[in-house]
Amino acid sequence: MYSLTIFVGRFMPVVVLSLVGYTYYVFVFRICVNRLIDYDKIAQAVIYLVIYNILFVMTLLSYFRILLQGPGSPSKSPKQSEQQRNSHSPDDDVTVNVSQPTTFTIHHFNPVTNPINTSNADALLQMENAFIKDSVSPTVAASTSNTNAATSNPSSSSIMVSMPNIFISKRDGRLRWCDRCNYVKPDRCHHCSECDTCVLKMDHHCPWVNGCVGYFNYKCFYLFIVYTSLYADFAFAATIPVLVEQLKEDKYLDIQLIIIMIFGFIFGLLLTGFTLVHTTYVLRNRTTIESISFRTRTYNVRVQFDVENPLGYGVTTTQPGENLWNLGWKKNWKDVMGNKWWLWFIPFGKPPGDGLIYSFNPDLRTRLIDDAKRQSQAQEDRMAMMMQQAQRSNTRGGTGGGRIL
Repeated sequence: MYSLTIFVGRFMPVVVLSLVGYTYYVFVFRICVNRLIDYDKIAQAVIYLVIYNILFVMTLLSYFRILLQGPGSPSKSPKQSEQQRNSHSPDDDVTVNVSQPTTFTIHHFNPVTNPINTSNADALLQMENAFIKDSVSPTVAASTSNTNAATSNPSSSSIMVSMPNIFISKRDGRLRWCDRCNYVKPDRCHHCSECDTCVLKMDHHCPWVNGCVGYFNYKCFYLFIVYTSLYADFAFAATIPVLVEQLKEDKYLDIQLIIIMIFGFIFGLLLTGFTLVHTTYVLRNRTTIESISFRTRTYNVRVQFDVENPLGYGVTTTQPGENLWNLGWKKNWKDVMGNKWWLWFIPFGKPPGDGLIYSFNPDLRTRLIDDAKRQSQAQEDRMAMMMQQAQRSNTRGGTGGGRIL
């Protein structure tokens, strides 16, 4: 079944291009040339040809851009300058309550190739870190790290990655990690089982493009479904009067006109609805994956208070239905389509940022930071109380022992 899916996916671009090519032949030559121009309806033919060819070119251009532009992967994301990174940092639209730089660096983090080595302490809780230092002998650590062949490659046994000071994490605050790609998964990143790679801001795996739709090609995908829906709707609507006139004047019916109307109706209906759904996603800054079980989904969020101490953080949880990345419909739109309005209508230009760091909703961000501070302080108070109780127990035990002697 999986092999059949791959086989079909490879031929889907051929199917798409064949359908578009066939409809182009029917509309341009059999409708505009043979019917309108031959019957001296030049003005109507010119209007049809201009509108149709514009939609045809934009549909093909958007489709080829999707095929050529990958969605982006965290381990292969193009490096950008610090200025570009900061232009899309969480501080871009929000005044951060945590008085620390926007990013901190996780050093030598790789739980797959170094599962219990102390170099992984950057992503561990304080008690876990202490346990590792106290309990794991150098011999055990060495033998464990040697069980993975990837450790022979220095670059695969340790990773340095810059993280924002507030991001999605596991329940205990550890970084999200992909065992298949052997790399950190940033916010909104998911592993595609069909592509067998992690995809930045993954929306879905699309068989029509034989690949994933994600951060760097979502704009092209969105424009493709917009122009294709307009292309199909126009072909359907423009064919109706030509077909009605043919039925009145001629004794025969051109079956090609019936076929293009059926194609136009089916694809126009489906893609128009699809376009409306994805327009809603764009304006709300959500992906298809994030929209699944949206009303019940929650996220564990790690807030880094101290960038010098990787263990100086707190963990909090969002409420069901909260959208972490909703910045308002205008900023949400620019987050996908870009800041330059004249590039909104063509499948060129890249979204701001690098797909690794995303701005949080200002109000939600403030609340999460406050919650993390309270939980972190409560945990520190509990730890201090436990330490005091342990010291008192030791003192009493020592005194009692003295009396017995």
